[in-house]
Amino acid sequence: MTSSAAEQEKSGPIRCLVIQLARLGDTLQSLMALKAAKQLYPQLQIHFLARERFADAAKRISWIDEVITLPSDKILGPFIQGQKNQTEALLDLSEWIQPLVKEPWDMLLNWSYSEASSYLTAILPATIKLGYTRAKDVQMACADGWSHYMQAIVQGKVDQNIHLTDILTTQLLTALQIHAGDPGDVGETPVNSKGFFNLKTVTHPFISQWRESTKKWVAFQLGAGRDDKAWPAEKFAELAEFIVSRHSDWNVVLLGGTDDRSREAQFFETLKGRLSDSSRIVSLVGQTQFDLWASVVSKVHWVIAADTSVVHLASVLGTRVLNLSIGPVQWSETGPYGNGHLIIDVSNHGIPESEWVYAVWSHGVAERTQVIERDFTQHLTQQIGEKALHSMKVMRSRIRPTQDGGGVVYEPLTAHALELNEWSSTVMGQIARAWFCGWVAPIGHEINRDTISPDLIIELRKLAESSEVLEKICNEAEKAANELTKKSQKLHSDHLMSLDDKQVIQSIALKMQELDKLIDRMGQTQAPLRAFSQMSKVMMNNLSGEHLSEMGREGAICYKNLREGVKIFKEWVDFTLKMARPRAVKSGFAPLVSIQNPN
Repeated sequence: MTSSAAEQEKSGPIRCLVIQLARLGDTLQSLMALKAAKQLYPQLQIHFLARERFADAAKRISWIDEVITLPSDKILGPFIQGQKNQTEALLDLSEWIQPLVKEPWDMLLNWSYSEASSYLTAILPATIKLGYTRAKDVQMACADGWSHYMQAIVQGKVDQNIHLTDILTTQLLTALQIHAGDPGDVGETPVNSKGFFNLKTVTHPFISQWRESTKKWVAFQLGAGRDDKAWPAEKFAELAEFIVSRHSDWNVVLLGGTDDRSREAQFFETLKGRLSDSSRIVSLVGQTQFDLWASVVSKVHWVIAADTSVVHLASVLGTRVLNLSIGPVQWSETGPYGNGHLIIDVSNHGIPESEWVYAVWSHGVAERTQVIERDFTQHLTQQIGEKALHSMKVMRSRIRPTQDGGGVVYEPLTAHALELNEWSSTVMGQIARAWFCGWVAPIGHEINRDTISPDLIIELRKLAESSEVLEKICNEAEKAANELTKKSQKLHSDHLMSLDDKQVIQSIALKMQELDKLIDRMGQTQAPLRAFSQMSKVMMNNLSGEHLSEMGREGAICYKNLREGVKIFKEWVDFTLKMARPRAVKSGFAPLVSIQNPN
């Protein structure tokens, strides 16, 4: 037993309540984060609170000590339907909450990240709270730095590339390390596995087909979280035809809920008369309760789906995913988690064609079985043509080594010019790691010189001057906040002060207000700087000090963090511009330009 593990055993259990009242996809991402924490801190006792309809996944996990369900239909349904008034509904809710209030929790994680759930966090007693809660004046408050980031950046729709699973994992592990000491050493143990859940025994005719070892299966999840993120059923049908007609050992299983029945009908209507052996396509649409659904997803070789919870289920179970990013999807935040998953992003080109999806999938299959000789671009060019290749981006997921910052990263398999929002996402991710992890990536980390386009250079040149100005503004704001702290510390009271003192403090406060307006204006003017203006608002709204001196000191810390973030941003701008400068060409002639060293 390591010394840190022995210390953890002596310290006793850590009672942790996790509030996850969002949808199933969020629940599955939360479970991956909790598994990572449980491996490092075995003394963590996890009590998981979920909505009744999304609790099945948590109930199938042996290392969760208790699953608490919120019967929202039972409590809120009568109120919504007019059968009970507000007072009666609140009494029902109060009665349900009582057992949770009886004894304080060591840790309370509100991973719902909603305003409604913040009231529950505020009511329940806990030594450590993470996520959204309520301040003394009942205003919504963020309990920690990562919660600031969630509100300002992730929910504020600012480009960033840290996966939500990594945000939750880092938030929890940081708090545990601070309050419970260093974790035990489990090496690079993966958190996902085929045995992640303890599933109930499923009896279904389809399961017997798994005994035929020569059969390979790919699952199609029809539908998506929203209609504008779904891939049309007829496209799925065309893809199925490509697979079964060109690969004699591959079969297709359809997955979906009861609300996907119409998609199922459209799928088979499209295929009518086009297949010689229709038995190689099996439909479980409308039949997949959690145990059957998870059992199938754990056994198939691939899952092909748009943005929906099966992407996270497959990630948890270690099944390879081809994710179709259609419509308003942030795949860098919610894409498949693990090594070797593929994402097709069609951006502004509508929906991916079935030929495109087949080409990407077939390369992934051949690559895994080591029977392919062409590289990815050559394969896709031969399959769909160079013109079609430029209409989509294909990314592959990879888990970084710990020394490189850890977490999942999505690497491009198709060549495309780096757009400003992609560049900003990368930079914002590195700034967040510097703010909350204490780990700073080398400047230019994961930026490829060959992808820097003239358009990006034009945008970065504008940002070079703006970021320098913003850094100076943050520096002035930090000085003003420190000055406010010094002046207010000399006062006997925040309410009783001399006229001169009052005028000085008002003058400092007015200066800080003007600087805040400048920060906000710069964020409105240039989108990549919006991260700093939104973080400024959230952090300043979450100042907890009750006296001027405390608020001044906290304000100074906020502006210091902003200034350090802007400094990193500015360094990335400068580095990228230097990286894009012309390089000398090796030849027998003297170079016409000097070789540029971006360092």
